[in-house]
Amino acid sequence: MNNDNPTNDGVVKSAARVMEILELFETRHSALSINQIVEGLGLPQSSVSSLVKSLMILGYLNRVEGTRTFTPSERLAFLGNWTLGKPRGMEAVQVMMRELSETTGEAILLGCRSGTLLRYVSIIESPHVLRFTLNLNQTRPIQSCGMGIMLLTPLSDLAVAAQVRRFNNEEPNHPLKRPESQVLEDVRIGRTQGYFETFGMVTQEVGTISTVLPLPTDGRMLGIAIGGPLSRLNMERDWLCQTLLEKVAAFVETYADS
Repeated sequence: MNNDNPTNDGVVKSAARVMEILELFETRHSALSINQIVEGLGLPQSSVSSLVKSLMILGYLNRVEGTRTFTPSERLAFLGNWTLGKPRGMEAVQVMMRELSETTGEAILLGCRSGTLLRYVSIIESPHVLRFTLNLNQTRPIQSCGMGIMLLTPLSDLAVAAQVRRFNNEEPNHPLKRPESQVLEDVRIGRTQGYFETFGMVTQEVGTISTVLPLPTDGRMLGIAIGGPLSRLNMERDWLCQTLLEKVAAFVETYADS
């Protein structure tokens, strides 16, 4: 079958496989061989070999000298940084996330709007054995998670309701489908508080505390959250909310002046 033929969801296979390969490097944080990529993604070896060779030719992967492994190149590392408004924008965001992780001891999640979905774009896991876990690039309905609720707060109520109707019409049987009135109430709470807490909204015994991370580029913003088991979050929820908001406020002030 031609790898350029779209799948049922409209995604071109070769494009999807390229992104899966790059995201595997992001997940593993290490050099990978062809065999490790094949095993990690369950893709045909011939396809992986061809795609890795193409990415090398285009300058997005480098071969590690003296080995049969590959790593993302500097070109790939800097690709897209302009979307965060500063040359070292992603590095600054990651530094703040690491500081939050070290301070709170919980998972730190970063996400963005993707149509009617929330897409997780960066994750720092908690060192605890019992912890909040997600896969990078995983999506959830934007109306059904705390970070998504916060990313809806800049929209008017009419625009929020339209987003909810669109998702509910497209996914009428989705287990996380929610009524407009409930989503609007949550969005209003998020606007008032500046943060939104989800305690067991998606997964029982797990919660998040989320807010928005404004960026100085065309009104862009990300969502950022602290995630963990309710048994720990409930004990320190006020302190966690305060810590998250203070870190984000300090980041935004520094970022705007840099």
